Amino acid sequence: MTSSPSARLSYTDFEIAIKTFLDQVNGHLPWTFCEYKEPRSESSRGYLALSHLQHTHKVADAENNEENGSTNTSTDLQLLDLASIGDDLEDEEDESQLSVSKDGAHDEFLSVSYHIVFSPSYQVPVLYFNAFKSNDESAPVGLEHIYQSLVPHEWRDTVRNAGLSGGISQQDHPIFNIPYYYMHPCETVSLMETVLKANQNRFDSQEAFLKSYIAAWLSFTGQAIGLSLPIEIARE
Repeated sequence: MTSSPSARLSYTDFEIAIKTFLDQVNGHLPWTFCEYKEPRSESSRGYLALSHLQHTHKVADAENNEENGSTNTSTDLQLLDLASIGDDLEDEEDESQLSVSKDGAHDEFLSVSYHIVFSPSYQVPVLYFNAFKSNDESAPVGLEHIYQSLVPHEWRDTVRNAGLSGGISQQDHPIFNIPYYYMHPCETVSLMETVLKANQNRFDSQEAFLKSYIAAWLSFTGQAIGLSLPIEIARE
């Protein structure tokens, strides 16, 4: 007997959804399924990780900032494992890993990691992430740096004004217990219910909905912090 589709997930639903998504992005994005033990329990659970991506964004120098009131001019998320380019980055360390253009702007490189984790309280996936300057991974960059480097310009006001304290918050990671940024999940159920209503014929059961759940959710949530899906996946 098939169940009616629901925007709220059980953990079992979540695991089916992330493993299906993992199959869909295989060969496109290096997401991995990671297991962990729940505290005070012998049971294992899982989450998805997309680690050490190089995010490049254009930053105007301090002099141009004062003259033009600008911060960054463009962003570009490159799906590169930093481990594979570590030698190149070390060679460029003397140049502070900055490429300066004729107008005085320079490229800044961030190492970004993303986790998709299940929230038992909200019953939805939550996108956690941290970003570090690629030449200094001693501490993550601040929230304002996140807005200027990861959040596309056209999304900034929307994300800043979401909820009571903005769409991006920081709290201890539910698995690692260290500070991570995350996209607040308070509107996720509403978002996914909208997706359901717009695709009633396609998602006639929970099983059918789970096949597209993560891709549909991430196509909205990920865009807000510069994480886009390949066109092939977004169209599925």
